[in-house]
Amino acid sequence: MKKVLLVVLVIALCAVSAFACSGKTEETSVVIAFPTGGPALALSYLIKECPTEIDGAKVTYRAVQGDAGIKSAFTNLTDTVDMAIMPTNVAAQLYNGGMDIKLVATNSYGLLYMISDEFADGTFSLEALKGHVLHAVGKAGTPGIVLKKVFGDSYVESNAAVEGKVAVVYHTDGSEIISAIKQGDIHTAVLGEPAVTSAMANTSMKIVLDLQAAWMSATGSEKSYPQTCLVVKGDFLKKNEKLVQTIAKYTLLGSIELQKDPAPMIEALKSIQAAYPASPKSIDRANIDPKFGSGAKADVEDFFTILKDINSAAIGGNLPDAGFYYIDSAFESDMNVIKAFA
Repeated sequence: MKKVLLVVLVIALCAVSAFACSGKTEETSVVIAFPTGGPALALSYLIKECPTEIDGAKVTYRAVQGDAGIKSAFTNLTDTVDMAIMPTNVAAQLYNGGMDIKLVATNSYGLLYMISDEFADGTFSLEALKGHVLHAVGKAGTPGIVLKKVFGDSYVESNAAVEGKVAVVYHTDGSEIISAIKQGDIHTAVLGEPAVTSAMANTSMKIVLDLQAAWMSATGSEKSYPQTCLVVKGDFLKKNEKLVQTIAKYTLLGSIELQKDPAPMIEALKSIQAAYPASPKSIDRANIDPKFGSGAKADVEDFFTILKDINSAAIGGNLPDAGFYYIDSAFESDMNVIKAFA
């Protein structure tokens, strides 16, 4: 019975897809920005299906580098970006800073992994890591927050090993770490996908710790953290709610299609200079699992409650109020039905 319903659902979604890329909307254009890397996977299906137009609106995709790049693009008053994929805590910073922004959906539930050639023989443990130096990115972002929570009192920032502590050295860019790994200068590091896959290529580096699992263990949670999200500017949402819903729906469809045949989506990303490794394992490790409405709100609030205790500045001081979340019960119900039969 479930297979029959799934077939019906797929047919209906195909019809929606065909309409969405040729329909009508109030706006004549929509600009969607996103950071390159794992978060880009959330938009890969939309980019493949609607490369130039969606709901009658011209669509422009803008790939940027890192947290700073996406924050700058979204707040640039002279070069308007309407929607974006960004770190969830950055969205909170913007909202708490007075920006009219809505969280439409969560996307990646963590894509951070520790790799090492010191513990690649299966001897790794958090206890064994003490006295070693760990290299990482994202001191002020999600990676830094996750590491502080996972290591607790063992965490220390130091360029040299510290007895009984995990010494963390932060880099401004993952490419620095990857280059040093290839040269044999770094032996243990935390990176996000797809940098993890790139760093392990042609080296003896192996994944020794899934930071998502470590986070759940450290927090006692049954779910990982919502690292990235889809956001929209308030004025754009008011004028184009159905268009925003269609774009959000594509992030869900994309998460399903990535598990079936990711090759066309990977090619779509490559076509807009946002290349991603065509590796099923790398795609799986990006943990693209969109949630909407009250489901997204619950996950984000749980995450932010922990972040506030670790570093309140990471979310702009306080937990965002209800105005931060886009809630539409009918839309959320539709998305849950799609997920249930996928």
